[in-house]
Amino acid sequence: DQLCEYYGLVTHLDEQVGRIVKSVEESPHAENTIIIYTADHGLAMGSHGLLGKQNVYEQSMSSPLIINGTGIAKGKSNAFTYVHDLYATICDFANIPTPDGVTSKNLLPLIRGEKETLRDSLFLPFQNNQRAVNDGRWKLHIYPQINHQLLFDLESNPDETNNLLASHPEKVKELTNLMGKWRRKVGDKDP
Repeated sequence: DQLCEYYGLVTHLDEQVGRIVKSVEESPHAENTIIIYTADHGLAMGSHGLLGKQNVYEQSMSSPLIINGTGIAKGKSNAFTYVHDLYATICDFANIPTPDGVTSKNLLPLIRGEKETLRDSLFLPFQNNQRAVNDGRWKLHIYPQINHQLLFDLESNPDETNNLLASHPEKVKELTNLMGKWRRKVGDKDP
């Protein structure tokens, strides 16, 4: 029953997005409208024995992002981005300068195919009890309050089920240093 309800919701969402797209296409603004679809991050539905969003596993940290409009070529990117990157991107679409001090990165170089990446890693904090850093292949989870760490090779184990911490101490050190750089950069003081 839950699965049927989920697919019913997805179908309903698709219909509503379709209504918006059709309305824009039929309006006098079709040529100068950009449609951006995104959502909150994922939801653990029993994976890793968890329910909800309170974790830094991939299934809970990824967000969908679709940008469509005149002049935007169809394509796909797996580049590291944050939802807050939409701020600088929308400023550029609207020909408004991004204010000084904004850490948002403009996604248009990715969209136009001028760049393949904007970042070489991601920092994923959750409250004061979980931290992770992802360099594209390797991902380190740290749970500081219980002194627990996990290391995953996302290339061979995208579901993050095989902890390689003990067999790759050099990678742990490298990613711990990378996490430290991120924490300093964003002013992360929790633990």
